[in-house]
Amino acid sequence: MTSESPEFVKIDAPAVSRRIAPDEIHEIIRDRICLLEYTPGSLLREAALAAEFGVSRTPIREIMQVLAQEGLVESRNGVGTLVKPLDFDEIEDIYEMRLRIAPLIGELSPRPVFASHIARTDALLDRARAIATNFDLREYWNINHDLHFIVGELIGNVALAEMWDRFYFQAARMWYDLARSLGPEVARSLVREVEDTLEALRGHDVAAVGFIQRSYIAYGLRQLRARHAPTAQGDGQ
Repeated sequence: MTSESPEFVKIDAPAVSRRIAPDEIHEIIRDRICLLEYTPGSLLREAALAAEFGVSRTPIREIMQVLAQEGLVESRNGVGTLVKPLDFDEIEDIYEMRLRIAPLIGELSPRPVFASHIARTDALLDRARAIATNFDLREYWNINHDLHFIVGELIGNVALAEMWDRFYFQAARMWYDLARSLGPEVARSLVREVEDTLEALRGHDVAAVGFIQRSYIAYGLRQLRARHAPTAQGDGQ
């Protein structure tokens, strides 16, 4: 690793033999941030990223701007672009907003459930069961990621869909920091979430999907509060 490279463990690095679209580069960098491969506070060097992905610094700079709008990085004068620090109080607020908007999935112009949604969720269930006994953080992320986008495809309201995505990725970093220590426990919860979602999809019940999401968001918030709230309270004494 050179001095120009950010400190992270590269997983699923893109092949240098093909041209990578900016949207894909954005997703790769975003996923690295969410999985803490880029640690909070680390510097993201435009030149190093441009060299890694084989592009000029212009698209990298534009991607950094998008990530800043998504609340994942911040720009500091004289320093550069840094991965935004984790803040429990901020993440707690985001979780509370997610709890509020999840039931709206079935209320604000929901889209129909198609056979492809059911088939993809059914496939996710097999994958979730596999990591319940052999936990793998990357696969846990991929399953959650795929389930998030299946649910997102059922959201017909554009503003709600944008909030759903934004809050999910903002909350992801703190959750995956916790999930890698809880391991099989969160994997078993994911199995139940996929099972419940699959049943709702088979019944073409988008409203139920929204309430299922709310239930498991509440589970995540309870786990995070158990880990972080006592410390936060102690700091305030």
